[in-house]
Amino acid sequence: MLGNPFKSACLTCLLSLWVLQVFSATGRFRIAWEEDPATTAVIAWDQLSGSDPVLYLDVNNYGQNFGEYAVAKRPQNVIVAKGMNNHFIHLQDLVPNTTYYFIIKDSEGVSRQLFFSTAPNRPDRRLSIIAGGDSRNFREARRDANLLVGKLRPHCVMFGGDFTEKDSPDEWKDWFDDWQLTISKDGRMTPIVVTRGNHEESNRTLNDLFGIRSADLTYAFNLGGNLLRIYTLNTLIPISGSQQAWLESDLRSNTAVQWKFAQYHQPMRPHTKRKMEKNDQVVLWAPLFYKYGINLVVECDAHVVKSTWPIRPDNGPGSYEGFIRDDDSGTVFVGEGCWGAPLRNNDDDKPWTRASDSFNQFNWIFVDQEKIEVRTIKTDGADRVADINPNNIFSAPRGLVIWNPENGDVITIQQRQKGKPAQEEEIFAARSGVQSASMFPPPPPHGPVSSQAAEEEEESVNWEEFPTIMPDDASGDLLLKYNVEEPGNVVIRLINLRLQEVTRLEIPNQAPGEYLKTIKTSHLKPGRYLAIVKGNRKILRRFRVTKR
Repeated sequence: MLGNPFKSACLTCLLSLWVLQVFSATGRFRIAWEEDPATTAVIAWDQLSGSDPVLYLDVNNYGQNFGEYAVAKRPQNVIVAKGMNNHFIHLQDLVPNTTYYFIIKDSEGVSRQLFFSTAPNRPDRRLSIIAGGDSRNFREARRDANLLVGKLRPHCVMFGGDFTEKDSPDEWKDWFDDWQLTISKDGRMTPIVVTRGNHEESNRTLNDLFGIRSADLTYAFNLGGNLLRIYTLNTLIPISGSQQAWLESDLRSNTAVQWKFAQYHQPMRPHTKRKMEKNDQVVLWAPLFYKYGINLVVECDAHVVKSTWPIRPDNGPGSYEGFIRDDDSGTVFVGEGCWGAPLRNNDDDKPWTRASDSFNQFNWIFVDQEKIEVRTIKTDGADRVADINPNNIFSAPRGLVIWNPENGDVITIQQRQKGKPAQEEEIFAARSGVQSASMFPPPPPHGPVSSQAAEEEEESVNWEEFPTIMPDDASGDLLLKYNVEEPGNVVIRLINLRLQEVTRLEIPNQAPGEYLKTIKTSHLKPGRYLAIVKGNRKILRRFRVTKR
């Protein structure tokens, strides 16, 4: 008796599909972002064997039915490097905030079906980003961190370099095999934003393996329209020269972006004594970060855990190693690279260090129009963590371990004063209500303000009645004379005509007496400022300051 021909045909079809899956000749998939992530992406893989691979892409999920996919593309570049046959497809003209499904068919079969999402191009869409680096030695720790990426489903991973120990072919094959753990159970891939570390022997390693076209591996792009701009810098090439010029030019051209991040490998002020200070970065990059409002910097290389208070470059009283705390306008630095590299002692804290430790970790960062939130995630034991709800990727899944140091488990960076930049004279005229008047503005109009803004507004009352002092033209030193009647904490602040703090000096437990303090103003541009001296939260002196 003959069997059911329809069932036999179906069984044959299913077996054929299974064979195609089993013998697919592609692997070690990765997706990289370098340009506009809302409309472009680089899909790369290792062609293990076989020939004539074609990528099939669609916004609809057609599984392995390659004939149904709307787009078919052959690799634009094939680079044999690190023992792999790296194939690259640079996708363009994609639709923002859209999921794309793809498979790869070659002469030996069809790959598993995978998918990724383009970035949103609207600032009202909240972002989730994972940032970290230094995965080079211990595969178990590296695989734990990778597995968590797949479970947390971020928009992207900012990876800060030192992928492998010796940059060898075998190590890179292992690395990409481990990276497959970042693929979620349902096939979702997370794009990576790559940075060169000192264990990558040349820039070309990342060009060849991730399809990055920037020869010096410096690049920047926006996420969420003008919500966030991410800068990837390279500490393994000269800091000055073309890199410095490009950074300043790009920052100057993107002042309208609300938030700015930077990532690079070697930290300016490492939090372990095993690593050298990077004074060139402090001198050349830190002033640009402050001037153009870089909000968050992710550093690696030291293999410790650290976060700082907001800081800005300063060498005056109260500063340390070229920085001083500035909660209003400073930059928060986090890191310093523990994705599987050997851990080191966190034995070099600074006065402006928020917290430090030593364990395997990465940073989990949320960004929206109101604030940035940074959490440090302990990555060991990832198998005990549940998958995140795909419909709520901002709620920690069961079992996720968030570092909770003394200062709390969340670093929150609030939105700074809004409004387009203006010249000091324009601000003065707007607040005074006239085209020209006395040196400082009268009290601003009444209205609801934040507690910190209220303090600044209060201090702006009747500025013109305060005595005028000027810094020394040559040194920029400003001498402030004041008297302390009761012992306590003294704070000296300089604010500009926008009521923004530009200099801050904190003197704890100052004894009663008369004091003459020197305040550095060489970092300030010419203009008008107000100096406020407070003791135990009470105003001791106020001065009008004119810097020529």
